[in-house]
Amino acid sequence: MKNEARFEHITARTGETVTMLSKLRDAKYRRETGLFLAEGIKLAEEALGRRQVVCALLSEEAYAAGGKPLALAEAAGDKGARLVVLSSGAFEKVSTEMAPQGLVFVLRTDDPAHENVPAGAEKEAADRYCGERLLMLSDVRDPGNLGTVLRSASAFGIDRVILSGCADLFSPKTVRASMGALFRLRTATVEDPAAFIRALQGAGRRVLATALGEHSLTLGSCGLEKTDVPVIGNEGHGLSPELLGAADATLLIPMAPGTESLNAGVAASLVLWEYFRAAAD
Repeated sequence: MKNEARFEHITARTGETVTMLSKLRDAKYRRETGLFLAEGIKLAEEALGRRQVVCALLSEEAYAAGGKPLALAEAAGDKGARLVVLSSGAFEKVSTEMAPQGLVFVLRTDDPAHENVPAGAEKEAADRYCGERLLMLSDVRDPGNLGTVLRSASAFGIDRVILSGCADLFSPKTVRASMGALFRLRTATVEDPAAFIRALQGAGRRVLATALGEHSLTLGSCGLEKTDVPVIGNEGHGLSPELLGAADATLLIPMAPGTESLNAGVAASLVLWEYFRAAAD
């Protein structure tokens, strides 16, 4: 039975709390506040116990119905989260889902699992990641694609995803598409991706750029190693000439004649499956 005294009730759509929460859709405001939203039962389950929950929001309908959303909110409250029930109108203003489940967690972005690697610190980071299985992404700008890649990375045993020029990691679309993988993976955002590639090579790792090249290795027959680091590029333009030049080799995904390219999420999934299979052998 719920403890009603633990919950605040907010009915107005225009109050300070609801206005602040609705602004977390905006990347600039997420950076300013250090907060982001994870919506729905699946993401709440994944986040609980892995991330600090600042606030658990319930719609008034979910609060009245009880069940899983209420239980998850109360579990977050046991760990110190603020518990808030929002009227239908207020919850609609905060929610980013077409079919909301009546539960939103507000989480902090400043988690040790997500690092920034400034220029000049590439060697130290590459050395620290020596025992990790890595995937590198450059200029993957679509948040849905980024979330899909994170989901595949988690499924295929990647420990850390290296990001450069990518979509916001904490965008509602990225968080939703990751299906909780964001809370299981470690990431590192690098300022100078070419320097980071050289640091990886200095640490004894082979870096493979997913692209068509004159002497490309062919996925499925090239003998991937678990220490290799695949690099996936922009959805439309692929990898920059600088990164292609820095990589040890290019990696070709065989496709039917007349096919130009694959969605970044699909390409990453194919590469990671082969990477996972090679590491298991």
